[in-house]
Amino acid sequence: MLKKLYVVYLVVFFAISIGAIVIGNYGINDQKSHIYVLPDGYTGWVEIRYEQESSPPLIREGKEYVHLIPRTGILNTSDSPTSGEMKFYYLDEQGNRKRIELDMIRTQAMKTKFVLTSKGTTEELSVNVFFVGTEQQWNEERSRN
Repeated sequence: MLKKLYVVYLVVFFAISIGAIVIGNYGINDQKSHIYVLPDGYTGWVEIRYEQESSPPLIREGKEYVHLIPRTGILNTSDSPTSGEMKFYYLDEQGNRKRIELDMIRTQAMKTKFVLTSKGTTEELSVNVFFVGTEQQWNEERSRN
């Protein structure tokens, strides 16, 4: 009797383990990735403001969302925020992308921000913010604030 119970336990354990692996793999493979394309040489804060009704959706390249960041560093999009891998590039004048190393990306965070609208009211936004720059630039930025 104890042997049968042990066998049933093992079968259930392996079935649950295999199910968890399959479900986990599906979730990881289904995630979108995000490409952030910044003007060549850009340093400073970047802010992506989501769910802005009058703004266009993000460009799609397959399963990747492309965030074309303007020189202001602020991008408005009608899309909702999603999680996923993040890749960062500079865009040169010839239209070529050059990878930005991750040691140039600092304090990336999703947060809520309150912004004053043109109507004089305050609006709550979901934003993704990060700083692009060297350690020295980052330290100078922090000392100003």
